[in-house]
Formats: sequence, structure tokens, C-alpha cells
Amino acid sequence: MKFFRRKIVRLGRYIESVSGDWFLNIRTQGALLSGSTRSRNQDAVSYDTVTHAAIKKAIRLVHPGPDDVVYDVGSGKGRAVCHFARYRTRKVIGIEISEQLCEIARANVNRLRKRRSPVEIRHVDAALADLSEGTIYYFFHPFGESTLLDVLENLKRTHDLATEKVTIIYMNAQHAKVFAQYSSFQIIHDYKRSNGQRVVIYRSGSRVPQMVANHCDGLKTDSGDNGKQE
Repeated sequence: MKFFRRKIVRLGRYIESVSGDWFLNIRTQGALLSGSTRSRNQDAVSYDTVTHAAIKKAIRLVHPGPDDVVYDVGSGKGRAVCHFARYRTRKVIGIEISEQLCEIARANVNRLRKRRSPVEIRHVDAALADLSEGTIYYFFHPFGESTLLDVLENLKRTHDLATEKVTIIYMNAQHAKVFAQYSSFQIIHDYKRSNGQRVVIYRSGSRVPQMVANHCDGLKTDSGDNGKQE
């Protein structure tokens, strides 16, 4: 019985993924077949996707607006980039270490239905990337603890986190403990998905609201997936 349940769940995820791609007119299915993903810290995580529903839920929680610059750090084939680009923002920027994935993401952006924001896809190691323009940052567990530390140190250098509103969406938050070193970031949403993956949304600035969801209590869930990096 468990075997058939797993089969049904996988089929449901596949249908959700394919139909979501069809709706956006993009192609983000399939694994990375080739290409170098060597990073400075040697901790890049292999490409996979997160469900469209999970991305849309996270975006709704942060309310991107016309003054926001959004970075998808570890953007893969551009699924999350494309969802953000359907909102009116100043710009959406994808950061990706694989040139092959960058090319696929650019093609997806070019054919995306109802794009409302300009988009750039940059081929660069996240540990070395210029992240200075951003107000919203999205991660789907794209790298290990070392690169996450480099990224947060980068943000600390380029933003006054004590006063500036900087939002981070951390999907499949396997290294959330790293944020304990940065008191400027407070948790505003924290929930588990139906597959057990934790989603944490952080915000900096002097007027950070109290956390909306209970810490990792699983009270709020959405559809699951197997993903590590989007």
C-alpha cells in the first residue's frame, strides 16, 4: 500500500510540475545532464525543482512590489525567476553557477507568458556574486553552509541590515542555523511543507513584524517535492 501511495504522490507532483510549466510556457523539468558546477567552496547542490505551488505561496507571503529587486540565488532553469517576473518589480536577477542552466533559464524567460519585470540571468558563483542591488533574495537550498555564510557576509557589507528592509526566502532550509549569527535577520514566517522541508522567511530592518507561523511546527503545509535547488 505504501508503494502505491508513493507512486500516486510522485505522479501528482509530476502533473503539477508539467501543468505549471505549461501555464507559464516554460520548460524546467529534468535533471542537469552536463556542465561544470565547481564552486569556490565546492558545496554546490545538484539541480532539482520545487513545486510551482510552493514558490507561489512563498512569493505571496513577501508581497514583491515595484521598488523591489529580486535575486534568485541558485536559479537553475529559472522556475522561481519566472514566477517573480510575473510581478511588477524593478528587476529579477538569477544567479547560477552552471552555464548550461543559465542558457535554459534565459530561454524560459524569453518565452514566459505575462512577464512584467526585466530579468537578468548571471553566470557566477554565488559566493563571489554582486548582490548589492537586492531587496528580496530567494534560495532553494542551492549550496552548503560555507557559501551561505559568504552570501550573508556579502549582504552585511552591502546593506545596512539594522535599518534596511531585506527579505530572504529560504526553501528547504537545511542550514538555517547559520542565521543565528546575524541578529539583524528576524523570522517572519516559518512553516513545514508536506514533504517535511522547512521554509523560513527572514527580514532585516528596524521594524520587523513578529513571526507569523509557529517555529517549524508543521501547522501550515503545501504540496511537497524532492528538490534541492531550483
